[in-house]
Amino acid sequence: MDAVFTSEVVFDAKSIGPIGIQNTEERRDRESAQSISSNETEGCEKQGKWSDLPSLPLEKIYSFLRREDQVNMSLVCRCWSEGYGSPSVWETFRFDLTESHLSMDSCPVMKFVQKYSSMFRNVEINGFHNKNNLLVKNWCRHFVEFLQNLTINTQLISVEFLYFTDCLTHIDTPTYKEICGAISDFLASQHLLKRVEFNICPFEYQECVQFLKILIENSRESISHLKLRDFLSDENEDIVQDSNVAQKLPVLADLPSLKTLETDYSSIFENMVARQSNAIQAVKNCKTLLLTKLKLYNYRTYTEIENFRGLTSTDWRFMKTLYPHLQVELILSIDSAARRVFEFFILPNMPISHLKYSNGDFNVGTEIAVLFDRLLACKTNEHLVYLKLDWEEPSQHLSSTINPFLQACKKLKCLVLFMLNITGIDVLLESWLENRPVSLEEVIIDILYQHNGNEIPGWINITDYVSLLKLAGLNIRVKLRIYS
Repeated sequence: MDAVFTSEVVFDAKSIGPIGIQNTEERRDRESAQSISSNETEGCEKQGKWSDLPSLPLEKIYSFLRREDQVNMSLVCRCWSEGYGSPSVWETFRFDLTESHLSMDSCPVMKFVQKYSSMFRNVEINGFHNKNNLLVKNWCRHFVEFLQNLTINTQLISVEFLYFTDCLTHIDTPTYKEICGAISDFLASQHLLKRVEFNICPFEYQECVQFLKILIENSRESISHLKLRDFLSDENEDIVQDSNVAQKLPVLADLPSLKTLETDYSSIFENMVARQSNAIQAVKNCKTLLLTKLKLYNYRTYTEIENFRGLTSTDWRFMKTLYPHLQVELILSIDSAARRVFEFFILPNMPISHLKYSNGDFNVGTEIAVLFDRLLACKTNEHLVYLKLDWEEPSQHLSSTINPFLQACKKLKCLVLFMLNITGIDVLLESWLENRPVSLEEVIIDILYQHNGNEIPGWINITDYVSLLKLAGLNIRVKLRIYS
């Protein structure tokens, strides 16, 4: 079984204990002054000392350390203390308060914010995961204070709002309004934002529209990446009837520098796209818009789809006119009524280059055949370069179902299959030895298999075919994960 391990150095105040932050900062100032007094006449005059390290290598070393280690490093000498206050050390800041932080009368993290926020350029703001009303209230207070500080002191390049669900669920209306007001004021103060993300931060429709409107008014020329995942709190409310609010909603063409958009399919996205037909003529008289990647998610049931008007092939034709290099990555995860979902989301003129599909229904094999028919009818196979299918219960007809579609995809380079048994896989691989899809370069087959102690049928054939296909030039991996 393959395993991948990753590690990441994150610069945040969370890595220091709440008391440790305050005490270490005070100790840093005190010991730094003592170090300067005792060593500046002898240590700094000598050559080859660590204290003489040039500023660029010094800042590079700081960039690899946690906040606590940065503070300790700054205690060594005056030179290193000055390096601690350099802009590169504070370019990226993570606002992530712990329960310990929020239990204190004065949050020590805010000392760093007040002192160094003018140097922040990239900020990540994490919500607080707790149902304790007092702690949530304290988080809201510090969050508002944090944004107010950024509003006055900082021009950011990127900002991420992450995981606000618990915070927004356990607050009263006045606090919610205060938070939304602080976000609006902050966004209005920023004019250089290139990357903005709202991820699992469900706001009401009116606030969502307001945030987007303010973003476009103040950072329209700079924003190149926008993410709106779980941004809108409740699609089932009759929000589209509020015409006054809807008229304030911008269209995608109002973001001329936007290159990537990652979003759920929502009434906000639908309206931002559907209302663009009026922008066609204006765009003809100016430079080509830059949007090249649209990552579109759907996690819905049949009844929820009925709440939407739905985009049309004409809407997507306008999109292709506005964004001639656009590629769509469509992620469909559904649990019923697959045929209706395919007809709603997969349309002619829609340039789907990447498709990821999963279905909680155990009859998914039949639905995959319907999916292929829909893709061929809309000529999606002409654009597709990546296909991932959660085909949990394949049958002996796996090869006859999938091969005709693969042969029709002249640009498909990567195929990923997730399965719960190995039925039909040997027949599929054997067929590729004789007639492999021409464009296919990489195949990953991930099998989660319930082992009952008996020999796994067909596994020897599968491993033999994998070896032969590798010799033939196909980058293929078959992962077998066994559970009992």
